[in-house]
Amino acid sequence: MNKQILEFKNTDHFLHSQWDRNIDDQLLYKVLPFVECTKCEKDVVFVMPSHLQKKGIAKDDKQCLILVIKQKLLLTAYWCDHPNYLFNQKETPHFQILY
Repeated sequence: MNKQILEFKNTDHFLHSQWDRNIDDQLLYKVLPFVECTKCEKDVVFVMPSHLQKKGIAKDDKQCLILVIKQKLLLTAYWCDHPNYLFNQKETPHFQILY
């Protein structure tokens, strides 16, 4: 696992979650070019199963990949089959959905 993928830098926490949650570098190389970073405190990117299927990297047809990014710094990543709870959080991060 690399400390940097494209123009994104990985935190130690991201590297651990990437390893622990089976998110390989090849998947990130296919997804990250479509991610738009903002100047917000936190960007939450939902990579939907349809986007993963188009790229030939779908885990299954229900799980989406969630990436949490601060500018060009990857904070964490995980697989989620019910991401709606993220919209109910008190913080108001910038959301991006990749279909």
